[in-house]
Amino acid sequence: MSSVDLSTPNFTQQDIGTKSKKKPHRMADEAAAECLFDRLRQHQQRSPDATEVARTITARINARLTSHDKHIRQCTLEKIWDKRTNAIQMLLTILETTRDTPTSTYITAILREALCLKQGKGKKCSAGNEATVNKKKDVKMTGKENKNPLLKKANNMARTQCAQQLIALNGTQIIIRYLVASHSKRDGSVSVETIVQDLVWILAALAPKDPKFANKVRTLGCVRTMHLIFKGHYTDNKLIFPLLVILKQLAKNSVTTAILIRDGVVVTYERVLTSLGFMPTARLRLCLDAIDYFSKNKVCCMQIVKTGLCSVLLRVFDRWDRYEGRIRLKICAHILRTLQHLCNIKAGRRSLCTKRHVQTLHRFCSQCPDEPEFDGLLARVCSVITLCLKHQALPVPASSPASFNLNPILKGTNTTWPCHEDDEDGANSDTKTINSDLEDDSPDPDLDLEATDVYSDLDLNDGDKLDTTEGEVEKSHHLKSDSIPSALFFNPNERDIEDLKKYVCFFKEFGSYNKQVKLVKSRSNSRGSILDDFLQCQSNKNGLSSLNLSLSPDCDSIFPIMPTPLQSSPLYTCNKLNESTSTTSCSILKIHKDLAKFSSFAMVYCTIASRVRSVIPFVKVAFPDMIAGQGLARPEPLNKMERSTCRVKLLSCVDRAISPEAYMNEVVYDLDQLNSQAGVPDNPSLKSTESVFLSNTDEEEIAKLNNFSTRLSFESRFESGNLRKAIQIGPREYELILMPDVNSTKRHQWFYFEVRNMIQGRSYVFNIVNCEKSDSQFNFGMKPVMYSVKEAVLGKPGWVRAGTDICYYRNSYHYSSPRSHNKCYLTVTFNIEFPHTNDVVYLAYHFPFTYSMMMAKLWQRSLHLPPNAYLRAEPLCYSLNNNEVPLVTISADDTPTNPIADREIIFLTARVHPGESNASWVMDGTLSCLLGDTDVAASLRAKYVFKIVPMLNVEGVINGCHRCGLTNEDLNRRWSKPSPVLHPSIYHTKGLIEYLVRVWKKPPLVYCDYHGHSRKKNVFFYGCAGAESWCGSDRSVPDEPVKYLMLPALMHRISPAFALGSCSFRVERERESTARVTVWRHLGVTRSYTMEATFCGFDRGPFKGFHLNTQHLQSVGSDFCEALNGLNDTATSDDIQLTKDLNGNIIEISLNGEPVNRQVIPQQQSESQEITKVNHNPPPMLLFLPFLPD
Repeated sequence: MSSVDLSTPNFTQQDIGTKSKKKPHRMADEAAAECLFDRLRQHQQRSPDATEVARTITARINARLTSHDKHIRQCTLEKIWDKRTNAIQMLLTILETTRDTPTSTYITAILREALCLKQGKGKKCSAGNEATVNKKKDVKMTGKENKNPLLKKANNMARTQCAQQLIALNGTQIIIRYLVASHSKRDGSVSVETIVQDLVWILAALAPKDPKFANKVRTLGCVRTMHLIFKGHYTDNKLIFPLLVILKQLAKNSVTTAILIRDGVVVTYERVLTSLGFMPTARLRLCLDAIDYFSKNKVCCMQIVKTGLCSVLLRVFDRWDRYEGRIRLKICAHILRTLQHLCNIKAGRRSLCTKRHVQTLHRFCSQCPDEPEFDGLLARVCSVITLCLKHQALPVPASSPASFNLNPILKGTNTTWPCHEDDEDGANSDTKTINSDLEDDSPDPDLDLEATDVYSDLDLNDGDKLDTTEGEVEKSHHLKSDSIPSALFFNPNERDIEDLKKYVCFFKEFGSYNKQVKLVKSRSNSRGSILDDFLQCQSNKNGLSSLNLSLSPDCDSIFPIMPTPLQSSPLYTCNKLNESTSTTSCSILKIHKDLAKFSSFAMVYCTIASRVRSVIPFVKVAFPDMIAGQGLARPEPLNKMERSTCRVKLLSCVDRAISPEAYMNEVVYDLDQLNSQAGVPDNPSLKSTESVFLSNTDEEEIAKLNNFSTRLSFESRFESGNLRKAIQIGPREYELILMPDVNSTKRHQWFYFEVRNMIQGRSYVFNIVNCEKSDSQFNFGMKPVMYSVKEAVLGKPGWVRAGTDICYYRNSYHYSSPRSHNKCYLTVTFNIEFPHTNDVVYLAYHFPFTYSMMMAKLWQRSLHLPPNAYLRAEPLCYSLNNNEVPLVTISADDTPTNPIADREIIFLTARVHPGESNASWVMDGTLSCLLGDTDVAASLRAKYVFKIVPMLNVEGVINGCHRCGLTNEDLNRRWSKPSPVLHPSIYHTKGLIEYLVRVWKKPPLVYCDYHGHSRKKNVFFYGCAGAESWCGSDRSVPDEPVKYLMLPALMHRISPAFALGSCSFRVERERESTARVTVWRHLGVTRSYTMEATFCGFDRGPFKGFHLNTQHLQSVGSDFCEALNGLNDTATSDDIQLTKDLNGNIIEISLNGEPVNRQVIPQQQSESQEITKVNHNPPPMLLFLPFLPD
């Protein structure tokens, strides 16, 4: 009764529907009850040792509770439930102190009546929140409370509050101790047996409501005693139900589970299950539910196999068609989850992999009703079948065909590789929160696992030891006033000034080295910059004037001259910084050298692509990339998944696992074989590819005569391509295997390949069988993208969403890793009907955006600059395979009225995860806006200096990786301590920002890292709020929400694709090494964001129900620029009206007094909606539910 006060005397009259005026007998009943509790209170205060008085009073209270007069019973119960009477505490005190058996009998009976629902004709059949499990919807109950549904509801709420009050008074421990004592001194008397029964029912009412129930039982040393009581009463119809409730709660705790398993609880449950029979009762459901929890322990799984309980479970499951209603679904789900757990051990798989058991499971598949509620059961049955069969590995070698030898690079350095391997991909995501991009297999929501707090809050106080020196604390104070004022998280990997000063050559727009020092002095109120102190120290030490340290044309004063052999070695150029001296607005990238100004984009692209160094040699350029193919600017609705189709595909997958010989098995494309035939050297970095000019002949190919081949042909040896093997398993069905990331055996998600030799009007089935993410937007409306060369030649070029019968489910192929050998891969399947015969078609996970396309577009933009624009494109560093990592600087020309040194700095990065091509399309929109000939672009250039690294992970993009580069490491997990040898792009990008913070003494106004999100829809931000941090020291510092909320508010106002309700500002412990959190915490940038763009589409706003395309992504990039143009660093709380509590609702926003009229979804509601859509709102088909080994 959250809204009803039980302590109010007129509660039942006003809120339950009785007459407003009390009847005389009703008033007399209340007076009598009040008198009894007053006497009990006086007895406890004056003569607590008077046994006879306590026995008399409790007997009379119990008599009133068992009276046939419902008014007397109700009045007495209300007095017990009323906190003001303090009845519960008095009864507990007497129960704990008295040694009188009759008094104890009366008190336990009173507590049972107060806590346990009375149903039927006074028969107690349930406990606490388990009270309704034994009801049937089609049977009308005749209990007295049920005649008034409002009274029944109010009483249930009162019982819940009473149980919570009893738990708060340590009632659980008191009841447990008294139960153990009563059970140990049983003498066969009726009174003791009655007490034991009542105590068991009371404990069953408390157990589900007490989150620490299992720990309390364990602390009191009563776990085995509970099992002993259970073994002694499992045939007692009066106690079996509450005992099952108690044991279920103990089974939820891993420690008590281990104790019970050692005590032989599995044998007990086998006997209980046999005695219960096969009738679908609440007792059977509770028994199976507890076995489900116990089976998460592998020792328990062994005992289940040894005791034959597995066969009993399957016999119960085989009678599923005789059960009815929701209890049938629950019983079957518990059994199937237990069987899935058994598949974690060899003995469990062996016991299930018998002809009789497999037939039982397969019979369910063939007879399963075509109803949505059975889809989850069908998925679980198929999972059990595939797991218990002989492990089937992918038909490819365990090692990847794309391997890169890092030993020559590491030689002579202190760097070691491999570093500690990242956890599952989800742990690598910057967005693994409650509404996040969970890359790893999160627990199945239906398993109802006990929540565990993996990371406890770190609340540090003055007594905590801080591993920082006074000098480090002093350095942290050099940050701007809106930086994070926490000495605790001072960057332990902070670089010295000698190391940082080399980055001055990337800030030529601010003038020479000496000029930068003077500018810092002139605008600083402190003793000067750290750089000035360093120069002064150096001049005193070496006798050199700081004036002689101006940047020389060759940067020789900053970069020491290396020996010629090392300097010319590609291994050296991988890690050194660019040393160009150009200061003009142009491109000085080496890859742009000697490009003809008036060449077509296709020619420029082919030339650049031919200069790119790849791990596996390329044989062509892809046609869509060569012509900068975009998506068609037309609305494309989200896919609606058909349950029946997914059922057919899932059952087909199971049949293939059972009878693989019944299917074709013709290999039509094998990258491993092609790679070995090409004779790729061990170290591709030593082999130049510039001698091979890559081109595309697709237009000539489609003009040839049709050959009407019986099978499709595939190709993926082009930039960002990813397809390892294609196997024909049917006349028009193919299994496709993706290539893992370089030097890895996992991380398969991104795909991009070419298909030929198709016939128009026929449906081809593609099954990509080695996906790893436990869930995908393919189950929520997303389609892959397709590009037809013939359509482009006919004047309709563009990527389109394509595919029907799309679904995503777990298949029978097992991981090759010994640590994950019990896990199976997932399949994304779709049908494609090609628009033309003898076409060349490209299929991809998302709209591709290659490294060469980025470089070609940069070249084009450098040739067509608007008036007074400043553009410099230069290599920040070189990748491990000697490809340039570009740094782009954009601003307006320096003028006396608007000095470039006075402008704020915006720092943008993108594509740290190569599979997130949507991030590059957003960045493309940003660059187009900034270099456009518009008033907005001119205003942005005049207001800011933009430092942009458009592609952080160039090697991953080039080689078609999903998440990593050449080191098998997530670069977005290396920001806190990047290696200059293994992670040069992260190391030097962080160095640039650190230079701005510690040398230039002006942190970037905004840092934003562009990402793609594979599990959520729309576009949104992740930011950093101290109030939402995992660390107590962050939460103790006063927050300034206006600083980090202004930009999301502006984006919400400007961009129709932006979803404010999906934004999150949490700082989580496991995200500390990401770019967003590192730049916020260690470098003091308050407005540090990750901008996430969906792969799929929109579920709100004007584009709701439609796919996202490249125009949407580019618009988001330009909208972000417009939001930056409206950003005001002097804004106050009066300028932006947002919720003050980030955990509350995001209400309607107003900026500078102008309300935003677009509807804003409450944050809590949106998160819950997103959770539903992402994890728990599948189309009724739950085929994608993952199986997780414990």
